Amino acid sequence: MNVNNKLEYILEGPKAFVAYLFILTAIIIIFMGHVIAGVLISLFIIFLLTSYSGVEIDTANRRVKQYNKFFGIIKTGKWKTLNSFIGLTLVPMRRINTIASRANLTNTTIKKDYRIYLVNKAKKPAFAIKICRNREQAQNSIDEFSIWLKFPVYSVKR
Repeated sequence: MNVNNKLEYILEGPKAFVAYLFILTAIIIIFMGHVIAGVLISLFIIFLLTSYSGVEIDTANRRVKQYNKFFGIIKTGKWKTLNSFIGLTLVPMRRINTIASRANLTNTTIKKDYRIYLVNKAKKPAFAIKICRNREQAQNSIDEFSIWLKFPVYSVKR
């Protein structure tokens, strides 16, 4: 069975909003006669808005691949064997994004989520394989991954 989890986009939150403003600016630049500059800016911003990272797990062959998908089409990454990992762990995360204007006004967004990590042989979280919005969903997902991958679940040391 193949499991494919999209983890996160390159631009999220306030940064994505600013990117949409840049696309609007690029359209205005195109209408002002600078077509090449406007198209290049648009392509770059579309690249940033549609590119994301993810994880693909092949349970039949016991391998995992971290990947980046550019423009939502082109996938890059290398397969690793699951033999280099010893288990799974659930880590609560809190990400804070702050953006400041020229008037020194700040806008802060706080995003809380739960990430399921593969644990390496040094008993450290290696990389995330799934991001969940709440603890209940994360607990159900880690139980499923534990069954599919035949890995024990480790608790996080604080």
